[in-house]
Amino acid sequence: MESSHARVIAERLLAGIREPGGTPLLAHVRRVAAAAPPEARAVAWLHEVLETGRVSEQDLLRDGLSSDELRALRLLTRTSGSRTDSAYLAHLELIARAAGHSGELARLVKLADLEDRQLHPVVRPDGWAPPYAQGRLRLQAA
Repeated sequence: MESSHARVIAERLLAGIREPGGTPLLAHVRRVAAAAPPEARAVAWLHEVLETGRVSEQDLLRDGLSSDELRALRLLTRTSGSRTDSAYLAHLELIARAAGHSGELARLVKLADLEDRQLHPVVRPDGWAPPYAQGRLRLQAA
């Protein structure tokens, strides 16, 4: 998918969504997309959209998402509501070990995501914040 098209989709689907601290989610997504390499930019724009429930995988495929890009988004999407360091790091371990082009796309986007989250951390209402630095080190070692 062209990154410009992914940007339009992300801006439409994420408009008005705020992070727990009140900042627009799109601010984070824009920074991640800007930091991601060109080959991963479409996935970077869309890395938060599946978690919103506002779009289906089939809709994204119809809009031009490739199967590798979809697999990368699946890797990036956390389905567990668990907010523990161990669950978060287990999710990152799946990304670190993922094979093929989709695994590489997911790692490139997640590294940009973690870099941004270290600068702009999200602290949940219950006080938990993911171990961003530890996760980044694990992905860099992959």
